[in-house]
Amino acid sequence: MTKILFWNIENFSINKINDPSTKRKPKLPSGVIASGNRSNLILNAMQANTPDIFVIVETTTGAGAEGTLINAGGGQAALDLLQKIRTKFGATWMLVPPLIVGQGTYIEGVCVFFNTSSNLFFTGPFGWEGGVSPANVIGSGTTVAYASPWDKALPAVDTPTTAGIINGGLAQNKLAGQWLYDDGASPAVKLEFPSTGERPPYLTTFWDAGSKRNIKLVAYHAPPPESKISAAGVDSLSQIREITSLLTTQDDAIIMGDFNVDLSDKVLAGQAYDKLIADSYTRQINPTTDSDFPDVGYICTTLYGVSGKNKAEPTNTRGYPAYGYMTPSSYDNMLTRYGDTKRAPGSSKITIVNLVTGSPYTKPVTPAYAGAKGTLTYTTAMAKDSKATDPLAPVALLLPPNPTPNGNGGYAPRTKGVGTKFRDWDSYGVVRSTSDHMGLIIDF
Repeated sequence: MTKILFWNIENFSINKINDPSTKRKPKLPSGVIASGNRSNLILNAMQANTPDIFVIVETTTGAGAEGTLINAGGGQAALDLLQKIRTKFGATWMLVPPLIVGQGTYIEGVCVFFNTSSNLFFTGPFGWEGGVSPANVIGSGTTVAYASPWDKALPAVDTPTTAGIINGGLAQNKLAGQWLYDDGASPAVKLEFPSTGERPPYLTTFWDAGSKRNIKLVAYHAPPPESKISAAGVDSLSQIREITSLLTTQDDAIIMGDFNVDLSDKVLAGQAYDKLIADSYTRQINPTTDSDFPDVGYICTTLYGVSGKNKAEPTNTRGYPAYGYMTPSSYDNMLTRYGDTKRAPGSSKITIVNLVTGSPYTKPVTPAYAGAKGTLTYTTAMAKDSKATDPLAPVALLLPPNPTPNGNGGYAPRTKGVGTKFRDWDSYGVVRSTSDHMGLIIDF
């Protein structure tokens, strides 16, 4: 199995994880301390269930055309995190140089880190033609190795020449992700997701030498806010031939993203996912039969802030695992399809990477729960083992007193000072400062 971590890290840029400022804001640490805390949080989330592939969406880009390399703060952040990952987990970790997807207000990049010691070879599917040229279909031009500062991001080793592999026998450091799609007609029509300028999905492919399969990994960030437009964007993924009609028995596809469609909205969720599900994709996180707390808390993926009307508030627990910090929305998800059903696992063991309560969640048993449990059955908890020798193992934050799975516990309303203490930087503050989304991790 290949373990994949996906995370929408809000406005991922260099100051998020490496800010040299020594100035402090009221009730906050200096930039250098805050960014160090956020950086450690990201690395600790990786360490809890060390993935083979780690995907980050919402990376800032700098200016540029679609299909060209990101730059400015987002590019610096990608390379800085790569170095931190290599320092902590080994020099076998690599990064697919992120390309610009979308334009205008929707412009962003996608970081795809992967571990070559996991028998993974990056295979594109596009090629890199250098300079200011966008990544393009192999054969459309001459592929070249990436120049500095991206020249050490990928291995120069050729991909294997195994039958059925994508781009077999080519140097990995001359390959790129795919950002452009067409309908296969003659003449071909460019696909939009759902309209011109809005972010297309980002496809990266890997040869899994252990399982002898092509992994086709699609990362997609639908246009906000939640609306018919975001649902149409997700629905348009069903048009991508590379992950539908062109799949072979040697190809396994996974679609992951912040889809900006709440699973509890049956109408929009149907518009977004029905075609993909009809095309043999399995949605890994599914709605519960009860769309209210505490049950909806088990599929929610976004967090309240530390200020404003809807700030995180531990005197309104709304039931485990929400505890007053989790919004009612479930935007992030994964969908999987296996070219050969023999490779499909009995359980994908997907879970939401909750750095407040820890993971996995335990369903309420009092009162008895008869609704759908989804597939949140991951077996490795993120809470620190008190006997662990690693001091950097992640630790779930302390919750309000007497928490129980049926939602009891919490502080009485108007209990003085508890909200401020809970939202303090060293508690919930650093988690929310890192992102308004929680990550997902899956065995694929």
